Amino acid sequence: MVRLFPVLILVLLFSSCRKSNDEFLWERSSGQGEALFIKATSDSGFVVCGNLNNKPYLAKFNAEKKIAFEYSSDEDGLLSTCWFNTSCYIAGGNKGGQLFLVRLTGGGEVVWEKSFDAGFNIDYTTLCYTGGGNLLAVGTASPDSAGAEGTGLLFIRFDTTGVVDIEQEISEPHFISANDAVIDNSGNILLAITRKSPEANTKASVACYNDQFQKIWETELNNNPDFGAASLGIELDDNSNIYVSGKTEITHEEVLVNTSFMASLSASGILRWKQYLENSNSGSELVFNDLNQIIMLNRNCLVINILNPGDGSEAGRMLMFEVCDPGNTDAFGSGLDIDHEGNLLVAGSKGGSFYMVLKPVL
Repeated sequence: MVRLFPVLILVLLFSSCRKSNDEFLWERSSGQGEALFIKATSDSGFVVCGNLNNKPYLAKFNAEKKIAFEYSSDEDGLLSTCWFNTSCYIAGGNKGGQLFLVRLTGGGEVVWEKSFDAGFNIDYTTLCYTGGGNLLAVGTASPDSAGAEGTGLLFIRFDTTGVVDIEQEISEPHFISANDAVIDNSGNILLAITRKSPEANTKASVACYNDQFQKIWETELNNNPDFGAASLGIELDDNSNIYVSGKTEITHEEVLVNTSFMASLSASGILRWKQYLENSNSGSELVFNDLNQIIMLNRNCLVINILNPGDGSEAGRMLMFEVCDPGNTDAFGSGLDIDHEGNLLVAGSKGGSFYMVLKPVL
């Protein structure tokens, strides 16, 4: 079972990020690690996965926010994504630097586990459902490992029974990371890309591959060659417009800092708009709300930005904590979703602990 810290220890660990007692509907911290993914389920519960005590970890919570079941591996690694239906849960991540997949029954029992060696280090995996009981796993290095040699992309097409149809490795001459992926209505694969060539800063871009893993187009997101940038999250709207979150370096008060951004592109890869949002921060995850606004989770201090998708104008901003300095914090957000009542589900880490919180949209 997940271990809860005593309240006193939590207060001491998390004093840099205080909140008032009535701000959160629910929150939980446990163990050491980071929750990387969170998703609401049809029974008013949610699934969360990540790294707990250096092991791949997944938990299903019921409507009362109690753990229905847990999964953890004996080997080091993490789970960064999960797809589920009424009968199973399939999660992906890495185990020992290999792409790792696991299927659980609706009650949390292991059906199968599979690992894939890409010939380069896999940090994160994204899962996309492609229909008919088939999924696509995209394995990649972390964008924070820019400069590492021998990187590439690993695509695994498989079905829910664990039968692998295609295993395709795409090698690149220089560093590449695809931190997030989505599938459009034509079956094309859209990737949030970070690139780095020798003697150059990292660049943020978006790439579109067809279902045969051939690149159709790639668009840079107005990179300044004097500063580094990275694409971290990606989402689509009903019109196949693309939204990307990430970070870019800027000079703020004569100091070089990261600033979060959100950008939007057309289905053909033409840049529609780009907005710079929070200093000392990175845009880590995107989700649409019921008002068709696009919501971005910032990694540091779990700051929320709400934008209008048509032009990128700001529609709102939420602070998760009363006091939290993005430039010096131990609170980091990685996963974001909206539950069936319109509240924000956020996953991350706080004081080095695996962290989840449910917060109303103000």
